[in-house]
Amino acid sequence: MRSASSILNRAKRLDRVMDWVITLGGMTIIAAVLGILVFIGKEAYPIFRAPRVQEHAPGRLPASASLFADESGEGILTADPAAGIRAFAKGREVPVPSGGPALPWLSHTPINAQGALAALGSDGRIAFGALGWVKPAEDRDPASWSPAVEWKGLQPARGITALLHTREMPASGIAPAATWRIAARDGQGRLVWAEVSGDAAAPAAWKPVPLEGPATCAKWSADGAMLFAGTPQGGVLAFSVGDETALAASGSLGEPVTALGFDLGRAALLVGGEKGSLAAFQVLNRDGSTTLQEFHRFKPMAGAVKGFMAGQRDKRFLAWSAGMVAVDHLTTENRLFEARGGEIRSGALTARGDLILAADAAGGLRSWTLDAPHPEISMRTLWGKVHYESYPKAEYVWQSSGGSDDSEPKLSLMPLLFGTLKGTLYAMIFALPLAILGALYTSQFASPRLRDTIKPLIEIMAALPSVVLGFLAGLVLAPLFERSAVMVLILPGVTLLLALAVFPAWSRLPRRIRLGWGTGWEVLWVIPLLLTGLALATWLGPRFERIFMGGDYRNWLLAAHGVTYDVRNSLVVGFAMGFAVIPIIFTISEDALSAVPKSLTSASLACGASPWQTAWRVVLPTASPGIFSAVMVGLGRAIGETMIVLMATGNTPVMEWSPFNGMRTLAANIAVETPEAPVHGSLYRLLFFTAALLFCLTFLLNTAAELVRQHLRKRYESF
Repeated sequence: MRSASSILNRAKRLDRVMDWVITLGGMTIIAAVLGILVFIGKEAYPIFRAPRVQEHAPGRLPASASLFADESGEGILTADPAAGIRAFAKGREVPVPSGGPALPWLSHTPINAQGALAALGSDGRIAFGALGWVKPAEDRDPASWSPAVEWKGLQPARGITALLHTREMPASGIAPAATWRIAARDGQGRLVWAEVSGDAAAPAAWKPVPLEGPATCAKWSADGAMLFAGTPQGGVLAFSVGDETALAASGSLGEPVTALGFDLGRAALLVGGEKGSLAAFQVLNRDGSTTLQEFHRFKPMAGAVKGFMAGQRDKRFLAWSAGMVAVDHLTTENRLFEARGGEIRSGALTARGDLILAADAAGGLRSWTLDAPHPEISMRTLWGKVHYESYPKAEYVWQSSGGSDDSEPKLSLMPLLFGTLKGTLYAMIFALPLAILGALYTSQFASPRLRDTIKPLIEIMAALPSVVLGFLAGLVLAPLFERSAVMVLILPGVTLLLALAVFPAWSRLPRRIRLGWGTGWEVLWVIPLLLTGLALATWLGPRFERIFMGGDYRNWLLAAHGVTYDVRNSLVVGFAMGFAVIPIIFTISEDALSAVPKSLTSASLACGASPWQTAWRVVLPTASPGIFSAVMVGLGRAIGETMIVLMATGNTPVMEWSPFNGMRTLAANIAVETPEAPVHGSLYRLLFFTAALLFCLTFLLNTAAELVRQHLRKRYESF
């Protein structure tokens, strides 16, 4: 037989081994959690990194009035009245195909971001050009590139002295051939416009625009139905064109307008002033009236603004003046880049928006690389109200994608945070009373046999997968609520009134009847009470709806309160999510209430207190630290719930407290948006930031819960 000392030594060795194993396991878990947090933070951090700018060595370029560069910046096309179109590949001039309007040009429009321009030749004809580069497949050497210049039109333009803007109108079923709308200035300085076909040789029929005084600049809208004009008095005017040309709306910059442009999508009109002011205007059609609204104002430029060029990947745009070139973002109003110095004559922004070119009057060419991968995200767009395109005012909006590539991302987290709090609130309103009062009854009033039956049944509820609860809520509970919404709303009141009416009679029943099921089983009397209340609510519901709501509660809500009833709404989510939270709160609360020393309850009862007074005044306060912990654990469960919210609500990111519409939570948004998020894109990184935000939210709640629990424990530890 082993000696006692050997057995003791073996036990000590095993104890040391297990101590190391448990310590290693605990440290591994902590390290894993910290590693996950570091990874989440690493993926989310780039959205808050400031833009990086790198200036390249200066180059030389013949003086030109307009620039256009390919995405690499190695191929540059220039337009100048004297020389026409010239092409440069990696700094070396390459020949340009012949053709186009006769040189020297009397006037021309700047090359836009798509490489289009119009020119008025010395022979009085207008031509429309499309510029680009022909690049051999899989050959990235600019030396092998050749410029592609295609001219259309050559329309006679009598009496025109300056071209201001042209817009190509694509062919359609009504117009089988493409046409162009032209805005120009005639010999008298008036603003005129015409629509011409590329095949017609007849002179264009110019129509005057009803504008008092000259126009400094003009731009066509995206569909060509509206002509915008800037005036020396600072006016920004919008004219509707057609059979008759009329002023549709007007606005003011506050200083003489020197340049007009568009952002990506051509929904926002960029306006530059003589003193360097930069603003964005939009046309709004509301209630049959048209208004021209200023909805963004940017940092001013140094000197009069000369021109704009929009990026083709996001809402950034380039603006330049005589002494400055800058890149701003439309949505955030942030300045991503600026550079001063030199007599800047023209500028260009590549399609990706990552390369800026600026040419001065002396032939110098400056260029910069801009690294701003997530310009649409800022603290203001995440947490503040933003005035988006086509919106009449600044709002909190989440809409990560749109119907086209030029849509404006709306990435406000406020609707998601609001939806998280709203869903949690409705779930806790449903779960807290049932869970805590149920735990109080089970621990203090129920018989041991009934307690042993109730507690396992409640704990089994926690085993139900949340996806099953969401499935049942979305497909069964939501339609049931829609059919019986009025009945559900009046059920608590009807049951309470019925209980108040029945209780006096029940209390007068003989003791042998009231305790017929045994002491601690009195709760079974609630079952017939609830069934009777349900029957009364079912009978009263349609009558209540017909008398007080005109027979249809949905129309009544909309007409009387402006509230739309959604089938999958907050009530459904609150019920389903509350059903998932009840087992957690009930179990922890029941354990805390059962742990109250029997000496306290016995002393209270001995002093003459009733069982209810003892439970309410003694047991409940003593167990309050544990109950508070249960509430916080349930709150964290509700905040992080995903599948129930995803399946039981419409996932609409609205900010309304109404229980009759849905919401979108932070957790559900991650599940919805993850398949649509390109790796390392703005949405991808923002979802990681949302995950970090969820962690911080639950961490703060748990920390606050622990502090309160410690405070309550110290307060009642004397018991």
